Amino acid sequence: MVDTERPRQLRQFYGGTGVPMRVEHDPGSPARAWRAHRERLRGWLDALPDEQWSGPTRCALWDVSALARHLASGTQFLGYTLHKAKGGTATSLLKGFDPHGTVQERAAMLGEMTPRQTRESLAAMDASVLAEMVAIEEVGWSVMAEAPPGQLPAGLSINHFLFDSWVHEYDLMVPRGERPVIESSEAEAVVTYVVALAAVAIGSTTPLELRLIEPELRIGLRVVDGETRVALDSSPPGAAVIEGRTLDIVDRATGRKGGPVRGDEPGLAVLDGFGRLLSG
Repeated sequence: MVDTERPRQLRQFYGGTGVPMRVEHDPGSPARAWRAHRERLRGWLDALPDEQWSGPTRCALWDVSALARHLASGTQFLGYTLHKAKGGTATSLLKGFDPHGTVQERAAMLGEMTPRQTRESLAAMDASVLAEMVAIEEVGWSVMAEAPPGQLPAGLSINHFLFDSWVHEYDLMVPRGERPVIESSEAEAVVTYVVALAAVAIGSTTPLELRLIEPELRIGLRVVDGETRVALDSSPPGAAVIEGRTLDIVDRATGRKGGPVRGDEPGLAVLDGFGRLLSG
């Protein structure tokens, strides 16, 4: 089932056990995927001529410069919440997060930057996050950090910002007739997190089975005792089936125009409900 009244803001969870979500994979895999993804993304931005930084992206309100500042802002926050998490403090700076207003405000806090300044900022912030990841790995990925849905294990916090950055890589490249190479480890981390977040965000209890290609993945989602659980190679009883390319599933779940996605209506309603929340 899906809540009939669409939430106007992302549902958030603070205190207790935090966001009722479990993605059953190696908790360190999002950090490894984030590292590889960001190295590739920075390489693309380094090669993009300065005069093209005023060009369009798939995000209507952001050109390349603005979207790159958003990425820098998100990375700055990720580094901070991981730093606090390793000391045993779960931050709560994103309470009241608005998928539209909050991200605009936080990106604007960085001020106007030249392409060179933005590249340097991204490189420095990424290096800081990598250092925090090394420290977090020593204490354990289960320490509580923060992301827009609230407080959650550090591994899932990283997963959220990987998802955001991975989608925006396409937002940058697609208008220029380019597409990044799809790395299976990144796609797996992104789509498992996205489907879990979509269900939590709109209050869905519908069991799902995703049958994906490019890369080939089978993902099951079920809700047990109020907790949304996602696992690879699983098929919950009575699951609504969703089929398509991994990128197209993520595009639909984030309110973007992508390729065809097929499936049972209750499953598609989960993707579309989350997409409406993100796209306004």
